[in-house]
Amino acid sequence: MLFARAILLLLGMGAVNGFHPNHESGDLDPGDFTDTDITEKGILKAVSWFMETSPIPGKFPKAPGELADKNSTELFKAYFEADVSPDRFVKALEEIVKGNNQVEVDNGEDSSYFFHCGEIAKSIAQLRALRKAMLVSLEEPVTLAGLESARLNAGKALHVLQKFYSNTNWVEMGNDDIYEFLINEDSNVTVPIAPASIATCKDCVKNISGVYTCVDNILVKDMLVSGYKISATCKTKPQGQCGHGGKNDTTQDTYPTGGINKETSDPKLSPHAHLHKKAAELAIQATKNFFVEGDASLLTMVDQEIFRKFFNLKGYSLVFVIDTTSSMADDIAQVKEKSIQLIQKFSTLPDAPFNYIVVPFNDPDHGPAFKTHNVNELKNYISRLTVDGGDDCPEMSLSGLKLALDESLPSSKIYSFTDASAKDEHLKEQVKIKIDATLSEVNYLLTGTCSKRKRGSVTKRIARASERGYENIYEEIATYSGGFYVLTTKPELSRVLGVMELSLNAAPVKVTQARLDGTRFSFPVDETLTEITVSVKNMRSSRFSMTIRTPSGATARNTKTLIDTTNHKIVKVSPIQERGSWTVTVSPSSSYEVEIGGKSLLDFSYQIMQKQRDYMLPIQGRPIKGSSYAISLKMLGDAKGVKVKHLVSISERGTARSVPLNQTSDALGNVLAIATLPFDSSMSLLKVEGLSPNNLPFSRVSSSPIRTESVEVLPLPGQKGTMSPGETLRLSVVVVNDGTPASFSFKVWDDRSFLRSFSPKSSFLRTGQNITLTATFEAPVRQDKFVSSIATFTAESSTAQNYLKLPIAVITETALETDITPPGYNLMQLKMPCAEDSQNQPECFRHIWRMTFSVKDDHSDVNVKVNPNPTGVSCHPAGTDGDKDVICDYKFVSLCS
Repeated sequence: MLFARAILLLLGMGAVNGFHPNHESGDLDPGDFTDTDITEKGILKAVSWFMETSPIPGKFPKAPGELADKNSTELFKAYFEADVSPDRFVKALEEIVKGNNQVEVDNGEDSSYFFHCGEIAKSIAQLRALRKAMLVSLEEPVTLAGLESARLNAGKALHVLQKFYSNTNWVEMGNDDIYEFLINEDSNVTVPIAPASIATCKDCVKNISGVYTCVDNILVKDMLVSGYKISATCKTKPQGQCGHGGKNDTTQDTYPTGGINKETSDPKLSPHAHLHKKAAELAIQATKNFFVEGDASLLTMVDQEIFRKFFNLKGYSLVFVIDTTSSMADDIAQVKEKSIQLIQKFSTLPDAPFNYIVVPFNDPDHGPAFKTHNVNELKNYISRLTVDGGDDCPEMSLSGLKLALDESLPSSKIYSFTDASAKDEHLKEQVKIKIDATLSEVNYLLTGTCSKRKRGSVTKRIARASERGYENIYEEIATYSGGFYVLTTKPELSRVLGVMELSLNAAPVKVTQARLDGTRFSFPVDETLTEITVSVKNMRSSRFSMTIRTPSGATARNTKTLIDTTNHKIVKVSPIQERGSWTVTVSPSSSYEVEIGGKSLLDFSYQIMQKQRDYMLPIQGRPIKGSSYAISLKMLGDAKGVKVKHLVSISERGTARSVPLNQTSDALGNVLAIATLPFDSSMSLLKVEGLSPNNLPFSRVSSSPIRTESVEVLPLPGQKGTMSPGETLRLSVVVVNDGTPASFSFKVWDDRSFLRSFSPKSSFLRTGQNITLTATFEAPVRQDKFVSSIATFTAESSTAQNYLKLPIAVITETALETDITPPGYNLMQLKMPCAEDSQNQPECFRHIWRMTFSVKDDHSDVNVKVNPNPTGVSCHPAGTDGDKDVICDYKFVSLCS
């Protein structure tokens, strides 16, 4: 087990090749700009510019620069003029950063991703290919998989773009602006590339501490050069050529010594460390222009709606997935009456959803999805739903949910209503993977399940994550997504629909969640919370009472009961009168599940990371039970003055494990912290504890649980993810069983239907045993444009399942050919009867001038155009090199006066 994983990691080892991927990888000054910093800052600049030029309907436009230099929380609050969480935007940003960082692992040995070894033209071609792959994924209709693919390709393209400024001499040439030609091939400003035949650098001077001082070591002043660094595609550094430099460059001591990289401010790592900040600033500006402004930006290529989707700027969807069989008529009527009344109350507030979606399902049909921004249209559509059928009970409920996840925006709130079991349970793993990708919350409200004969109404039960087994697949999915599972009776359905008010919150946070064995529970209320919700459930399903008290001991005021059933109560408190330690008192003493939610802009995002190629990078798929991982936290909101103290892992049994946090920051001033945490539970939540800006105790809990597995799916290093039209592509992953011996089934799919076959379909794996799963994809022969897709590999046993996603793309053969060196020409013959001293003489009229010249290009075919008289030129190959070496004749009729 450990051996197989170690071999895979060792095969991908390497050293840093440009701006470092992130601060979690260590060995950096906090003020240094990493790929993550540059990408985040550039995107914030782009999105703030877009928001200033695209005001919310009904609101005054923002002044130019009004939204500049804000973090994500400040930006969203200023734009929406309300407390609106940037969580969805942050998730999109993290996906782009992931694509950027993953280049270090997937393409670390390919110089074209780093502007190394003089491969400037090839790197420009790689950048443009990735940009085109991004654009193709955003063609209508834009799908969930298309957005994921577009963000990953955008991250990869930005990686190449940003490396131009750290790894070439653009900055040293004195340029104060970006090189527009990198993404805009129509730009008329190009800079020649130094040929390999001339020396580009001289030796640097090594100081007494063994560090090279490289000032003015570049010999070429008017051409682009890049440093050499050994990799699979660059075996040697030729004499006279600039090196990358730094202690991670194995050639820094060979002539010419030192190098030119500006990836850090540390001279031991970067010979041109003094230019790090300027290089980073240009990379940030280039990142902004990649998305907005400029003739080749994303915003010029797509409309505003797609741009908003790409960055998750549109808010969230409130989604209803409704069983339309005959027995659901009363349920649908209650959903319409109670839910619409609630939604209308919030429809004019910033907390309102961006849109409303209804997905009906029956058997064998499901869908189509109905979408609207108008509450009355939603009400009318639900009223017109027709009910029929359902005699065999099980319905296509997961198909309906899968469609809802595809059609809704990320981080949406989905409510599914049914009184039947699922006929399509085989879709469970695909649904969970989509929940992972969208971070949407799925809530199930059931008024029945299938008996041996027909549907049967059942006694109510409301459940959240706990140590007990799942009653059915609905409870499993709801718990997996962090949502509610409600099992009630048809007459009492209206009494639990108040739970939907929890979804109408534009800045939701979870303050704490715990098991209570007794009668009293305390929780912190900090100054950033504008409302709180208290949810208490008796695990013994018996009647209880509860009282909420403020820090002064008074009974809480401004309360509203959302759910009040025998064993479950939810109360909302808004506004909040006091800050400090609040308490919930319950009677009788028993086992309870307590969850405190609220509304606040102070929250955190996190990534589960592990070491890959000497970097700390986010894991793919789900973490492995029993393994330890680095948890990287970033505080969101107005976190200035926040002090993070502890990271707590809360197991499904309610037990807690606390580890101390070491607080730091990045180049943008974001509050960061990192800690190593073992994952010993099958499911857990993460909680951050500390002091708020006003020095009050605060805590925040992750919105959805982390599920661990005992099987992992690992990529084989060194595989390419591209194919040309008509070609096939084979991708392999390694499945490792970390649990007990079990039979596993394997599945592979992609959203473009490129998959042709995969093998094996199943296998029995002993503990520690691994097997290679290989899939074959084929691109259409007539594919004449870029197409990208996401291939998903899954492994599943009766007790474990995991997955891995790999991007694939179809790229035409000429896509990576970029020639920015102009052809050479030679005048062979010129016949011009009208000499200079007779140009104005009458006899010059209609004289014909003739010219013969040769043109040669070492890389590309030559295309000759002249103006005026474009039809006057004719060309033919000069020899055996085809159209790369041509001879042309040109005639022109003079018009002397």
